[in-house]
Amino acid sequence: MSEWVEIVVELPREAAEVMADAIGSLTEGVEVRDSDTIIRAGAGRAVIVTQCRPDAEAEVMLEIQAAADRMRAAAVSVEPLSVRRREAHEDEWRDVWKQYFRALRVGRTFLIRPSWDVPAAGPDDRVIDLDPGRAFGTGGHASTRLVIMLAEEIAERPVNRFLDLGCGSGILSIAAVRLWPRARGLAVDLDAEAVATTVENLALNRVTTVETRVGGLDAATGGPFELVLANIEAGVLGELAADFPPRVAPGGSVILSGILVDQADVVLDAFSRAGFELERRRDEDEWAALRLRPRL
Repeated sequence: MSEWVEIVVELPREAAEVMADAIGSLTEGVEVRDSDTIIRAGAGRAVIVTQCRPDAEAEVMLEIQAAADRMRAAAVSVEPLSVRRREAHEDEWRDVWKQYFRALRVGRTFLIRPSWDVPAAGPDDRVIDLDPGRAFGTGGHASTRLVIMLAEEIAERPVNRFLDLGCGSGILSIAAVRLWPRARGLAVDLDAEAVATTVENLALNRVTTVETRVGGLDAATGGPFELVLANIEAGVLGELAADFPPRVAPGGSVILSGILVDQADVVLDAFSRAGFELERRRDEDEWAALRLRPRL
């Protein structure tokens, strides 16, 4: 028997996050590919790649069908939907990343390097050494790049404490430390696997000033924070907007992404009602990022 079963689900982009959330708790990690990721899907489509133990396969397949049925009932398009599976081994996932994830530059000063592609850094480069593990966030996705660029634009502002909500690989925490070396951070994620990957990447980059916790916004104690970074699903951001104000210091900044361009106004409206105003917006392809500040 194989060590793992790989399951690949292809469906419209608008349904991808719901499907990924539905099966993520049953598997050993979920990767979502779309038109902006390093490994791409077709325009308007998304590919969800996950692995599970053979004895969990039947349960995962049932959940895929149940999630699709729930979205159909809610008038969310899931067609055409395809599901395929194959026997796999755990080390294949990292081997695929080695084919596609190469060192890349983000913003004006950031150089992001995987362990298998390490070019020499220049004297002004802010280097992030990163192995993604089973967590989102390599710098190769537009939503991650947009957050880093919006943070880089305000590097001169004082930040003593920052929060990385939905930390994934930890890339945004490391970027914040590179921009504000004296700041202390808190990185949280609902996925324990993501937090474990963040811990590994913090150690890889010799970052000792970021605390990690498994949890959501309710785990973000110890603020308020002068900077909050959140690259997560637009629908989740909208639901959490009202809980942000007590966690943001006066004069602080909130940078949000994981937002499709046509969702940006909805997210902005939710945060406006929570007491924030738009300071800067960046778009790249179908993705948007917002930098907000508390309204005076």
